[in-house]
Amino acid sequence: TLDLVPSRRSARSIVATLWITGGWIAAALLVHWIVRRVPTHAARELGAAATGAAIGLGSAWFELRMIPRVVRALTVGGLLLVRTFFYVGLCALVIHAVTMPVLGLSEHGGLLGYYTSPEYRSFVFGGRFVLALVVLTLTSFVINFVRQLNRMLGPGTLTSLLLGRYHRPVAEERIFMFLDLNNSTSIAAALGPLRFNDFKNDFFHDLAEPVLETPGQIYQYVGDEAVITWTVERGLRQGNCLRCVFLVNERVHEQKDRYLARYGMVPEFKAGLHGGPVVTAEIGDIKKDIVHSGDTVNTAARIEAQCRPLERRVLVSEALLKQCPVPAELELEDMGARELRGKDEALRLYSVRARD
Repeated sequence: TLDLVPSRRSARSIVATLWITGGWIAAALLVHWIVRRVPTHAARELGAAATGAAIGLGSAWFELRMIPRVVRALTVGGLLLVRTFFYVGLCALVIHAVTMPVLGLSEHGGLLGYYTSPEYRSFVFGGRFVLALVVLTLTSFVINFVRQLNRMLGPGTLTSLLLGRYHRPVAEERIFMFLDLNNSTSIAAALGPLRFNDFKNDFFHDLAEPVLETPGQIYQYVGDEAVITWTVERGLRQGNCLRCVFLVNERVHEQKDRYLARYGMVPEFKAGLHGGPVVTAEIGDIKKDIVHSGDTVNTAARIEAQCRPLERRVLVSEALLKQCPVPAELELEDMGARELRGKDEALRLYSVRARD
């Protein structure tokens, strides 16, 4: 196992919390400047900043703690509505619980002073409070819609489509990992088609965090197989492409009790990795997608197919390992040159496993 996984996850949570909180502080200051009708001063700026900080911390808790627990139970539209109404309610609550007491202390001599003042009645009944909620609601809806769409398409895909990065074919270097569930046929027979789909979907959900941590993209799902890709720079950095498969294993192990309770079994998988040149292009009209094509993709699939006959969980091409730093917690085993279907020359493969 990877001993540093909990600390890495904690570090990612802290960084995400800081970004979310900082973003909401900026948003709260912006809303304050838009809706203000009285001369501003330091206390009002402080109140807006404190409001943003409180909303940011609440948002971080919601996104990092609550959403992962309910995301599988909600539709895309349901999740969008839940997020939007949560943020509107949170903003309304924080404005009254944080902003008003700050203004009461600074302008009316006590925590509750602002609530009894003409300014409060003017703010609530004069339209500025409603305007603030409308601005925050629209902002929240747009932000969450874009986030949902970006997550559905895969991180970075929406940006690439909007900017037309692959409107014309682009030659680039990429790393691919084909990750396949073991014994799918027997599991499907034991669980039945509907429960097997749930089993598979749970496994694919558990892929998300390791892929984001490494940081890669889930290129596509093919039956019970996921294809994950990295740019060469991201995939090679700190051995991300190698670490990913073991982080997936760590994640599945953490969810072992849930799998056993629901299905009576824990998913096992095998993976093959290879890197090299591909052509990336935007295709389609009524359904747009970004596809990668070339021998590199096919070779990665052929390497994964060798896991069963060689009885190894993870196989990597020698060509990729020559470029990729191997994390200290992993070790290699030379499996020799192997004949791959559709390849003229044998390819040397290595098994990768966690050190005991």
